[in-house]
Amino acid sequence: MADHIFPTAPSVWLANCVLRPYRASDLEPLCAAAKDPAIARYMRDAFPSPYDRESGLGWLRICHVKGLPPAAEEEEIKPTPPASLGPSPDIKFAICLLDGTFVGGAGLRAMGADGTDRYSREIGYWIGKHFWGRGLATEVAAGLGRWALSSAGRQLTSDGQLLQRIEAGVYADNLASVKVLERAGYVREGVRRQAVVKNGAMHDVVIYGLIASDVENSDDI
Repeated sequence: MADHIFPTAPSVWLANCVLRPYRASDLEPLCAAAKDPAIARYMRDAFPSPYDRESGLGWLRICHVKGLPPAAEEEEIKPTPPASLGPSPDIKFAICLLDGTFVGGAGLRAMGADGTDRYSREIGYWIGKHFWGRGLATEVAAGLGRWALSSAGRQLTSDGQLLQRIEAGVYADNLASVKVLERAGYVREGVRRQAVVKNGAMHDVVIYGLIASDVENSDDI
C-alpha cells in the first residue's frame, strides 16, 4: 500500500478498513454518504438531516481539518484540541477502506461532566449505505473499542490512565446495530425505557458495554 494514503496519525488499522483523522478531501464523499436519510434515522439530532455541503464543512471544522474555507463569523466553532495533539477526551475518525475510499465515520466521546466517568467513553459510528453488508460496522465497533481499551487509549485521559469502559446506546428497533454490537463482543446491560425522542416518536435505548476484562477474556473478532 502506498504510504501517502494514510499519512496522518493516530490511525487504527483493522483487517478491512482504517480509521484515520478527517481531512479536507473527505468533504465530497462525506456529504454524498451522509445525505442518505437512512443514515440519520438512528443518529442523534445533532447529525444534520438533510445533510448538505455546509453540514459537511461544519463537521470538518469541528474536527479542526486544515485547508477548508473560513467559517462565517456566525458559524464560529468553539476551539478544542485536535485529535492528534491530545490529551483530548474525544476523538473523531473517518472510516476508509484499505485503498483510501471514504465509507463513514466513528468516534469516542467523554461521558459526564464532573470527571466521575473519566475512564469511560461512548462509541459511535456510521457506514455509508453503499458499503452496508460488508461487516465493516462490526469490525469498527470491535476494533475501535479494543483500541480504546489498550494502551493507545491513554492519549484520551488527562492523567494517562487506561480507559476501562466503552459504552454504546442503540435504539431498540435498530436491530442491525444491535447485531453489530453483539457480534463485536459488547455485552447487553439493560434498557433505558422511552429514553429518547426521534422524529416525533419515543424510543427505548438498549445499553451495551465493553470493559477491559471482556477484551482480555475474549477471542479476537
